[in-house]
This record gives sequence, structure tokens and C-alpha cells, in this order.
Amino acid sequence: MIDAALQLALPSGWRALPDGERAWIVFPAGRPIFPVVVGVISLASPRPRLVAERALPVMFCGRNRFDPPRDRLPWANRIDELGSVEPEPRHLRATFRFALAPKTFFRGLYRDVVGLRRLPDGSVQGGLCTGLSRVALARALGRLREQEALRDLVLVLHGRQLSDRALLAGLPWFLFPSPRRAYQAFVEDLLEQSWSERCFDLNVPRPWRRDVVRALLGQGHTVVPYAFCQRDADHARVWVYDPNLPDQADATVVTFDLRHDRYAYPPLAVDEQRTTVVAVPLAAYLRGNTAVLASLGNLLLFWFGNRRRGTTLAVLLALAGSLAWLLGKRVSGRIGSGRSRGTRRQRRFTGASRSAAASAASASRR
Repeated sequence: MIDAALQLALPSGWRALPDGERAWIVFPAGRPIFPVVVGVISLASPRPRLVAERALPVMFCGRNRFDPPRDRLPWANRIDELGSVEPEPRHLRATFRFALAPKTFFRGLYRDVVGLRRLPDGSVQGGLCTGLSRVALARALGRLREQEALRDLVLVLHGRQLSDRALLAGLPWFLFPSPRRAYQAFVEDLLEQSWSERCFDLNVPRPWRRDVVRALLGQGHTVVPYAFCQRDADHARVWVYDPNLPDQADATVVTFDLRHDRYAYPPLAVDEQRTTVVAVPLAAYLRGNTAVLASLGNLLLFWFGNRRRGTTLAVLLALAGSLAWLLGKRVSGRIGSGRSRGTRRQRRFTGASRSAAASAASASRR
């Protein structure tokens, strides 16, 4: 057994069991703080004395429930596998319960975002990486209904990046970018619940770019993080499922420079100077069924592009209509709940009256 005069000094929360005369088995807990230093304290002298200290070579790793070989979708994000993809009005209706000027929205921003098509010059426009990534993750976590067609769901969840929930959830990541924070959020998910429903949106432009709208439509790329490893305080690696390269999930790795808050992703030729990773949970896409902000932006883009005063009036009318709709829903909900409470009270009163009448009739018969 280990000399009782020796005691191991461990990081907070760690535990140890003796293993022989001068050895311990150490059980780590939680996220390690690098460098991980372990000391040996002697209790033989009147005062405890540190007699040895060493930095342990620790590899901090974890894995999500998502398994790329098992959970990948049947298609890669390529036109030769998906074919030409053009959204239909039914896809918009399945994606959003409410949007301003839905027909204009469908022909404008929605169609720019949702689709995969080959142009006359032979180049390919569009992509469905967000839909492919989030449907694959949702299916792996058991968040989809089996009767839903996967291909339609890809278009629905890809379009949900324009939902109010998704835009508002992604806004802090966009305005206050921090790859380190995105990495830590993914790791904390795994530590707390053993799974994560976050995707990483990479290659996102900085918000102060003049062409930020065009860059958002053309540059951003969504991947599914499924494993991580960290050896020191400054660097970490995250393995991702990339719908562009679904068969190379063991080689598609995002490297994080935690000291300088940067990241790199070689498959996209993203260097180590990039600063924006959006790590929005899946719930914002599964529940986001309104597109007030995006459809309003679509109207404003249309107005600025055409300089028509009538469109400005349409925007104001649409805003007024949406506010009236929201207020109407709230008021009708209150009236409906009041009516239901009144109906329940009436039913209880009627039931009590009938019970009393039945009791009286029974007494008279007796």
C-alpha cells in the first residue's frame, strides 16, 4: 500500500485510489484546466510539504451520439447526387406558418437560399448544406417523425435558417463572434448531457462587410460536430460531418486556436484568421415556423433594388397587418380561454343542478 504519509494533490473534483506502494489511479472529472498539474504532499513533517510536482500529459476527448457512417443521409451536397432542386410553394408552407408577402418572399430571398441549380454557363448555384446537416443530426437524435420524407425535410430545415428563431438565436454568435465560445458550448453539451444538438456554421463573413448579405448567401457552410480532442490550453480539434464530403468524416477536422480565438477548416480553404462560428442548437430550426424578419428584409431588398414607393407602403401595411394579426391572436386567445372557463363553469353548474334534481326525485320516490 501507499505510504500513509504521502498524499496526492489533484485538480478540483478529481479523485484517486492507491495502486501499489508509490502509484495512484486517478479519476478525472469535468473539463480539465491545462496544464494539468499533480503534486505529491508529504505529511510526515509538522507542516505538509510538496515533495514532487508534475504536469500530466492529458488528452481531453469526447464524442457525440451522431455517428457519420450510420447517420449520414443518402446524398452528398452535390448536384450530381441530389439533382436540380427547385422549391415549390408547398415547401414554403411546410417551412413557415407565417411570413410577410409570402409570394414575394418565395420568389425572392427564400428561393435564393433554398435550391440547387445548374446555370447556363455550367456553374452550380446554391446548396443544401444546412438542411442536410440538420436533418442528419435530428434523425440521429430521434427528433424526426418516421413518416416524413427526408428530401422534403432537407428543404424545410434548410429554409428554416430564415426563421425568426434561427436568426435571433444566431445573432449573438454573428455580432460577437468567438470560435472558442462555440467550441466550449459543444464540449459543455457533451459533458452535461452526453450529446449535443449544435451544428457549426463556418466561413461566416464578418458583420461589417459591405456585401454581408451576398456573402452570407454564398459563403456560409454548415457541418455537424461529432467528436473533439484537446491536449493543451491553446489548441483543440473537432471532427465534423461535412455534407459536401460525407465519406470523409474521419478526415474533416476543424482546428481551433483557443488562445487567439481563431479557427481553420482546410476543406473550405478557411485559414486560421477566421473568427466567426455560429453554433445554434437544433431546436431553433425544428420550432422556427415564422419568418417575419426575413420576409421583411426581402421586401426592403426589393424596394432598394427597384426604388418604388409603392413597395414602401406595402412594407408598412405588411407590418401593420402582422402586428394586428399577433394582437388578434393574443386577444382571441384570451377571449377563447375566458369562454372555455365560462363553459366549464356552466357545465359544472348544470351538472350540479341535474344531480340535485335527481336526488330530489329519488327522495320523492322513496
